[in-house]
Amino acid sequence: MDLADERPTVVFGAIAIASLVAYVLWSTSQAPRLPLPPGPKGLPFIGNVRDLPKELPWLTYTEWAANYGELVYVEVFGRGMLILNSVKAITDLFDKRSSNYSDRPPMYMVNELIGWDWDFAHMHYGDWWRKHRKTFHQYFHPNAIVAYRPIQIKETHALLRRLLVSPERFIPHVRQHAGSIILQVAYGYKIESEDDYYVDLAGRAMEGLISAGNAGTYLVDFIPILKYVPPWMPGASFMRKALQWRKPTIELKEAPFKLVKEAMVQNTATPSFCSTNLEKLTDESPPDEEEVIKNCAGIAYLAGSDTTVSVVTTFILAMVLHPEVQKRAQADLDAVVGVEGRLPDFEDRSRLPFIDAIISETLRWHPVTPLALAHASMEDDVYEGYFIPAGTTITGNAWAILHDPSMYPDPSAFKPERFLKREGGECARDPMTVAFGFGRRICPGRHLAEASVWIAIVSILSTFDIGKAVDSEGHDIEPKIEYHSGLVSHPMPFICSIEPRSEAARKLVDSTVDD
Repeated sequence: MDLADERPTVVFGAIAIASLVAYVLWSTSQAPRLPLPPGPKGLPFIGNVRDLPKELPWLTYTEWAANYGELVYVEVFGRGMLILNSVKAITDLFDKRSSNYSDRPPMYMVNELIGWDWDFAHMHYGDWWRKHRKTFHQYFHPNAIVAYRPIQIKETHALLRRLLVSPERFIPHVRQHAGSIILQVAYGYKIESEDDYYVDLAGRAMEGLISAGNAGTYLVDFIPILKYVPPWMPGASFMRKALQWRKPTIELKEAPFKLVKEAMVQNTATPSFCSTNLEKLTDESPPDEEEVIKNCAGIAYLAGSDTTVSVVTTFILAMVLHPEVQKRAQADLDAVVGVEGRLPDFEDRSRLPFIDAIISETLRWHPVTPLALAHASMEDDVYEGYFIPAGTTITGNAWAILHDPSMYPDPSAFKPERFLKREGGECARDPMTVAFGFGRRICPGRHLAEASVWIAIVSILSTFDIGKAVDSEGHDIEPKIEYHSGLVSHPMPFICSIEPRSEAARKLVDSTVDD
């Protein structure tokens, strides 16, 4: 069950046991020691279970930071949870003390019940995680991803053509664009339509991860005995959800990988992350090497597509609300590629600093993951005079950092110019250092995702005008800035106008059909 479920009817016994354990932990923890970090006062035995937010938790945690400071500590049934709300605290713990803060907390809902234990982003820190990280990094580091540019350009041109035909369907078009890129990179699989089975599969699998990925979302993470509750039991909706999400989660890993192996047998496989790595296997290869390849491809497929969709749709929302930003970007683009010249390419990037600034501001204005995946302390530690027990769940609040007015004045405003270098001054801190996780657990696929975002955004700006939709009476429809709660946060569906900038732009997009 999540924290909004009706607890007493389902978990009376479990709560009684957990309360007893919490009481023992509490009473044994009262020996003289340094204080725990500050935080909202909890109730006996159950702690802060009633304080944990059900929706948009990063906003509540940021409010807590205003009252308690950069470190906020809560407990739920004896398990500690520390929220870091400053760059300094995150750097000190996740970077400078990474050997102690690179583990993951137990996530029973995500890993055991839904089945994400194969995702190395959720794995415990150790040799098995390192093996996955090394395999993944070889194909997704900044130099390696240059090889994927032809795929990114081809799929971006296809995105432009779809926007030309049915601009009102921009969200599924963006999703198809992101999925097409990563499926070709990971598996050599080409998507032919927006209702492609594997695009839909990723969406169904991601639903569970988004829902359960933030620490503290489901009570079973604090009371592990709840994982044995029968799904049919009244109030056990969390078990029914887990069963629903588990099937696409496992299929996501297995099905596209099976396609690659079958294509390799038939000598029809397209070069990809999977086929290239599988071809390297020999009789002397470790027996688990194929499993590592399968796992790494699966997480690239999932995470790479969803983060890109979130950023590009947030960009479109920002352009609807800030036409002056769009006009400035288009003027810069016209100066580089010509009003009726050509579509932009990666080689143009160094001459388009304002486009980079727009992407940076998009990542800051509403980060893809407002709360990074939680870390866990492996040993007792002391920081800033506070005691941090071993096993504490530790969450980096990216939202609080990227909306800190001391770092980003007027943080709720969309101002790309804050990231432009000024004579005699520095530009704002790059949000890429915060938006994709922290320390040794930073997202290793961020470079490919960011490159896909850049070519999509620069190409859309070059060929289309984005504006407000109008109603039947000709009045502008003002979109609301509303976001889904979850690990990866997407804008709520909104409508807008997306039209070719000119007849020349339309012809330019049409000319890409033979790419």
